Amino acid sequence: MTDETERRENSARVDPAAFALALGQGGVLDPRAAAFLEKQSRLADEQIDLTRLQAEELRREDSLRHRALRMHHASDAIKLAFEIVMAVIVFAVAVGIGAAIWSASRADGLVIDAFQVPQSMAAQGLSGQVVASKLLDRLAAMQNATRSTRAASSFAHDWTNDIKVEIPETGISLGEAMRYLRNALGHETHLSGEVYTTANGIALTLRLNDEPGQTFEGKPDALNTLAQKAAEAVFREAQPYRYSVYLASHHRLRESTEVQQTLTRTGPKNERAWGYNGLALRAELEGRFADSEAYARRALLENPLLPNAMSVYANDETRQGHDEEALAATRRTMDSYRGAGARELDPATIEPSLLYFELKAAEYEGDYGLALRNRNALVPVPGLINAAGSAAGGAIDAALAHDPALARARLAELTPADLAFNIESSTVAAAADYARGLAAAEEEDWRTASSYFERGEGEAQHEAQASNESFNGRYLIAVLDGPWLAYSDAKLGRQTKADAILATLAPDCYLCNRMRGRIAATRRNWTGAAWWFGAATAQAPSIPFAFADWGAMLMEKGDFDGAIEKFKTANAKGPHFADPLEMWGEVLMRENRSDLALAKFADANKDAPNWGRLHLKWGEALLWSGNGPDAKKQFALAARLDLSAADRAALAEVSAMGNKH
Repeated sequence: MTDETERRENSARVDPAAFALALGQGGVLDPRAAAFLEKQSRLADEQIDLTRLQAEELRREDSLRHRALRMHHASDAIKLAFEIVMAVIVFAVAVGIGAAIWSASRADGLVIDAFQVPQSMAAQGLSGQVVASKLLDRLAAMQNATRSTRAASSFAHDWTNDIKVEIPETGISLGEAMRYLRNALGHETHLSGEVYTTANGIALTLRLNDEPGQTFEGKPDALNTLAQKAAEAVFREAQPYRYSVYLASHHRLRESTEVQQTLTRTGPKNERAWGYNGLALRAELEGRFADSEAYARRALLENPLLPNAMSVYANDETRQGHDEEALAATRRTMDSYRGAGARELDPATIEPSLLYFELKAAEYEGDYGLALRNRNALVPVPGLINAAGSAAGGAIDAALAHDPALARARLAELTPADLAFNIESSTVAAAADYARGLAAAEEEDWRTASSYFERGEGEAQHEAQASNESFNGRYLIAVLDGPWLAYSDAKLGRQTKADAILATLAPDCYLCNRMRGRIAATRRNWTGAAWWFGAATAQAPSIPFAFADWGAMLMEKGDFDGAIEKFKTANAKGPHFADPLEMWGEVLMRENRSDLALAKFADANKDAPNWGRLHLKWGEALLWSGNGPDAKKQFALAARLDLSAADRAALAEVSAMGNKH
């Protein structure tokens, strides 16, 4: 109840004193008082009714006010929802427009517009779209036939995965709007042109963007030929380096070289680097190593980060027998593949290329275990790695790791097709025979080794003559087969033949000088051997092999302290090269320190676990140290592995002695 209502009710009550006075002395109500009271009673009732009506009115007003508030709230919610929906729509439109602009700005494909053709040709079904499609087919085929480690994105005009024929639409459409955006913001290359008749046949003119047109003429039925010529012209104009690779892969070597030479003269800086790289590769394949190195240096001047140019330089040094320079260049190549220069390369080729160059560095350090593991992990890379080459290379590594059985297993992977001469790629026949020769040398079967090395030289010469690309021939003959053939003949007592071969070998070839030292040692010309080993170690101070050879010579001479010093140095240069450790153990045995030799043999075993002679000598050291049971285990291992005839005879002798103990 409100304060006002309470006041009204109080005012309607009759005061008891006033009521007693109205009754008077006799207790009879005065008529005037009765009338007054009646009037007051009606007023009180009316006031009560009015108060009730006012309360009801207030309740109705409150209900209406709450209903209005709810309606206002609902209106606000609807308005907010509408505003949110509109905001989402506006945002989606903005995102769509932004995405379209972004996509258009990144458009870099090749768009072949419908060509203009004579009405007579169109009537025969050779419409402008058909002509454009012919060009599209040929360009796509050329793209697919061109294999290169270069990243497609590094080309100024990259349309590797985006070549299309585009027919303009009529009227206003989303497609036309996108086309306008690509033209305004993107980097698409547009190819257009026309076909028309001439007095002698037909002509095809094409235009790349706004550049002057090129015209090709032929007989009336020569449209396909003209389309091929036009496609090649487009390829050359848009992506000259890739076009040069295409030409080389189709044995159009003179044209390929001309394109690369033009690129080095007129191309932008980075394209000049690639042009010189192409010339370096061509010179390398032709055996012109000095020219190849000069081109590779020019490429690196234009782009010091280009991995390909550094790898060409490393290969040139390898093929000349400059092992120290080759190792340093191989390490720099690995650094470039890991650095910013890798942006120039196809991402799919980077990891296998790194594995390849890592294994090449491992071979120079005598870590044949790492080399073999990397070869097992390799995947083909065009122009660098193939399955047959990996099998032959793995056989060479296995033989040098004193594992002829593994070498033979890797060679068994080769098929007759792999071993046949193939002008498309370097033959592996000569490399396979080189591996066979090394495996025979490991068993000291020098007659067999000599025959394989000699056969490998013949195969290398055949390849060089047949393909007119002599780098494999020169490398195998002058740097690999030749030195080993001379050494094999010397071991067979063919001194005159060995000397004749040595006379043909370069004086700065590392393996050649090693073999000169070994041959001098077979003649017990200790001074001459030391001179050649000194020359080899000076030529390649970072590489362990000549130090190990020198130690072997000193051991044979009886200079055990000198031998150990050379083995220590060799081990420091190649911690995973097993040979110096094994020979160090043999020296300790000759000094009656078989107990100390055991640790050397155990360390050597970590990197050459299948070396038969190692297990033979390890067993001998155990036997002389009084450990007969373990000696028998080593002899059993040696018996299952490859041994020379002399070592097998020694094994039979010491095994018999071990059985007595």
